[in-house]
Amino acid sequence: MLRPFRLLEPTTAMEASAELRRLGDQARVYAGGAELVLLMRHGILQTDYLVNVKGIPSLHGVTWDGTVARIGAATTHSQVERDPIVRQRLPTLAQSAGTIGNIRVRNQGTIGGNLCFADPHSDPEAPLLVHDAQVVLSCTAGERRLPVDDFLVGTFETAIQPDEILTGVEAEPLPTGFGQAFLRIERYHRPTVNVASGVRAAEGRIAEARLAVGCVGARTIRLRDLETRVTGLGVDEATRVGREYGPILTELLEPVDDLLGSAEYKIHVACVLLGRAIGEAAHTNEAAES
Repeated sequence: MLRPFRLLEPTTAMEASAELRRLGDQARVYAGGAELVLLMRHGILQTDYLVNVKGIPSLHGVTWDGTVARIGAATTHSQVERDPIVRQRLPTLAQSAGTIGNIRVRNQGTIGGNLCFADPHSDPEAPLLVHDAQVVLSCTAGERRLPVDDFLVGTFETAIQPDEILTGVEAEPLPTGFGQAFLRIERYHRPTVNVASGVRAAEGRIAEARLAVGCVGARTIRLRDLETRVTGLGVDEATRVGREYGPILTELLEPVDDLLGSAEYKIHVACVLLGRAIGEAAHTNEAAES
């Protein structure tokens, strides 16, 4: 049963930030509420005030300025999945949004809420890391931008400050010549492991790579060390990355046991999916150039 609370409905991000500053620990931000309401209903989280940001116009929709796609924080997963800008410029993000939970969750949950909740079993984070995306954080003192890689700190932990509102996510398309892929396996509508890749191949070799893996450890990880190691390898050789770098992946990802799989199992799956994602992205790149 939900404990009584008051719902505040600011019309700007500055008003929302002012309420958070005024109320401190008594308030929580409410956007889609897909996870928040469940926590409140089960008594895991209690709050006296919900600051509803769904009525703030600037937090909705997707825009393109010719270089960067900006996604409002209150844009739902279903809207991200269907948006033509996202589908054209950030296709793996659109794909990942379409895999989240079920249709009710996708219609209710928002991209900003998903990032702020920081569930380690989350789908959009891996594509966002591959795109070097950043979040836009606003408060009464001003606005700042932070790479998603720095925003995600750990399990259910982010770098957002108590009076800040996540107002948007910004990402550029991958550079010309890159192919990309997003792969996952799931259990009970939740990802067990997911992988995103961006690869530029030239003459059968990996010229550049961006790789991210989620759901294995405390947070989604951009594998910059592995990107360096696979650069210069033949595409077929790079797709066998799991056999060569399993111990390195274990060190980088710091796997944990949970209800969706053991640490050992998740590392094995991550190795397999990484190889497939590298190959798929590389061959997509080669097909586009031919």
